[in-house]
Amino acid sequence: MNKKGMSPLIATVVLIAFAVALGAVIMNISSSVVEQNTNMSYKCGDLSFSVHKFSDGSYDICYSETSIVFTAEMTRGSINGLKLVAYTSGSSLFTEPDALSERLTVGGPKKIVIPFNKAVYGGIAEIKMWPILGQGDDAHLCDNAPFLISEVPMCK
Repeated sequence: MNKKGMSPLIATVVLIAFAVALGAVIMNISSSVVEQNTNMSYKCGDLSFSVHKFSDGSYDICYSETSIVFTAEMTRGSINGLKLVAYTSGSSLFTEPDALSERLTVGGPKKIVIPFNKAVYGGIAEIKMWPILGQGDDAHLCDNAPFLISEVPMCK
């Protein structure tokens, strides 16, 4: 019986080295997956979206018989979309799920015109807007703090 094998000490060291290498590979792969998934959630808290406010305290927003017009601004972050809900004096609620046609970034205010039928919906009492991050299947509605305008005047 002249069999030779690996000593228990060397076998233990090889198993520990294999476990450490496997752990490093799994940590590397999972950290990139977690970073991609949490990218949206931390950005919602860092956003600063608003409608342009004039020096007299009024917002650059109004509505007419056929449209809602406002100037959107970003002071921190950027968004890919904007959900708008108008609470009206009529019996229907007006909703525009994506009021923004292109990405809105810091320093690039954008005049937005949304088709609206006052004859169907009635006058607008209040508007809420929620920023949307990402596009398509990766789109994420930032629902923690919508931008609210409680008085929306008719356009002059």
